[in-house]
Amino acid sequence: LNVIALISGGKDSFFSILHCIANGHKIVALANLHPPQPEDGPTPDDIDSYMYQTVGHGIIPLYAEALQLPLYRQDITGGAVRTERDYRYVGRDPDWGTDKERLKKTKEEVDETEDLVPLLKKIKEAYPEANAVSTGAILSTYQRTRVESVALRVGLVPFSYLWQYPFLPPYQQSRLLFDMAAVGLDARIIKTASGGLDESFVWSNVADAKTIMRLQKAMGRFGESGVGAVLGEGGEFETLVVDGPNLLKCLLVEEGDWTTISSGGSSIWKSKQATLASKDDTDDKALEHLRKPELWDVEFYDVLETLVNLPNVHSNTQSEIQSPWQNSIFMRNFDRTRISLTPSTIVVPNLTHHRDTNPDDPADPGTQMQFILSHLISQIGMHNEDSDLTPENIIHITLLLRDMSSFAEVNNVYSQILMMANPPSRVTVACGNALPDGVDVMLSAIVSRTKKEGLHVQSRSYWAPANIGPYSQAISVPLQPLTTSSEAADRPGPQAVYVAGQIPLVPASMEMYMKYGFKGQTALALQHLWRIGRATNVRWWTAGVAYISSATWTCSTEEAVLAAQTAWKAIHNSTLKPTDTTEEEEEDIDPWDAKN
Repeated sequence: LNVIALISGGKDSFFSILHCIANGHKIVALANLHPPQPEDGPTPDDIDSYMYQTVGHGIIPLYAEALQLPLYRQDITGGAVRTERDYRYVGRDPDWGTDKERLKKTKEEVDETEDLVPLLKKIKEAYPEANAVSTGAILSTYQRTRVESVALRVGLVPFSYLWQYPFLPPYQQSRLLFDMAAVGLDARIIKTASGGLDESFVWSNVADAKTIMRLQKAMGRFGESGVGAVLGEGGEFETLVVDGPNLLKCLLVEEGDWTTISSGGSSIWKSKQATLASKDDTDDKALEHLRKPELWDVEFYDVLETLVNLPNVHSNTQSEIQSPWQNSIFMRNFDRTRISLTPSTIVVPNLTHHRDTNPDDPADPGTQMQFILSHLISQIGMHNEDSDLTPENIIHITLLLRDMSSFAEVNNVYSQILMMANPPSRVTVACGNALPDGVDVMLSAIVSRTKKEGLHVQSRSYWAPANIGPYSQAISVPLQPLTTSSEAADRPGPQAVYVAGQIPLVPASMEMYMKYGFKGQTALALQHLWRIGRATNVRWWTAGVAYISSATWTCSTEEAVLAAQTAWKAIHNSTLKPTDTTEEEEEDIDPWDAKN
């Protein structure tokens, strides 16, 4: 794809550019947002932005020449109006008008996220072929969801190749910095804002082994060594790239051409003069040293090996295992209307709209979807006595289709009603004639009476497949309604996590994984499930459902069933393997947990 690279001058946005190139994409332009020039006085060195790195913004114009790429810039005129973790755009794109008219808008009127809109639209006008945008988000859901919101609205595919990098093999946050060092990235610390980092860290190369060790030691000493701290993910420090394999010229700042301003526990680097210098040589093979995270987690590579080594199951027919709804007998006779109520959830099952309900109504799949969603919303309203329930309270949906060819039509209707910051997690399966006669769409929904949290990643990365529809990877809700007891409120209770259906897409390319056939696909789909579980702090899996196509091309139905069962058992067994612990520690293992 043709990528617009968002750059702040920091290490992450530049390293993300390298991963875009390594994955076969082309960078067509650079984009940057910076503090506006006030009517009187100089432009501030840094502003209190929740979204953008602004320290060092005066250096940014040099990158256009250093990278030999066009640079487009935009004033930050908005403020942090919407500060919730997951961004939801409300209203139409602002009518920005002229630059002077934009500057008149106050920070209380427009969120700073929306400053990206005119910037990206301007670049798309100049480069119509641009169809993607890259960001350096690693662990910041705040930043990632805001870029995704704007990118998708202006027709760009979001790339966040560094997303969840510390949780990918080899599972070390410092590995990202060592990977940057391996390709020759030189990124200097230009701002510190952590008690563990003093003025002596300013202008240190963060991609240097000695600096990395100093960072780890300093963070640990001040109790700030949590995931992301060594990477500056919590705002502990900011960086400025001075050299790298994709820079044709390097940034030159002489020793006497910068100073440090310290106040209020932070230190900021200030440049007096910076220039570009020609490089003696450029390493054309630097990208060969760029490490891409392994596709497989260690434990899932073991699962894959287990599946590949399964014995072949020979059968004379592909249909020996019959579905319980053969010829739709099961589907015609079971109760499709019973609503299940618990203190925390409402389960609305198996909503349908028959084609033959009204002879004058063709009731195509899209029309059926409209009727079903209207019925669902009315059902939610009927159980609204003690809670202010809306479609926002829907947390999980199972969508059954007669034919996947109708998915686009159905999804278009679905997205108009259920597109939100954290839409329900969803499983979508085409099941052919298993659906009752006259039914092309069947929907079941779980509605929560309590507040939900979502994991909704729409960017391509190495982590797990990006969502390509209006659904979240996972939605978490309390198992019981929130209590008014202050003592209980201080203790977070157990959560139920509803995870979306996973298919074996390679996350970085979003292409189907084909190696090892069905067995490889089983292991990869299950790994996606597990990674989502880790990101949402899942400790126990209560159940899993494997949907297996009858058109499995590399093995018999029996082999497919055996592979799914074996994979599920193998990954659970791998978490219960004996370790080199003392006898006393082994006695603390609950026998029920070990067995189940």
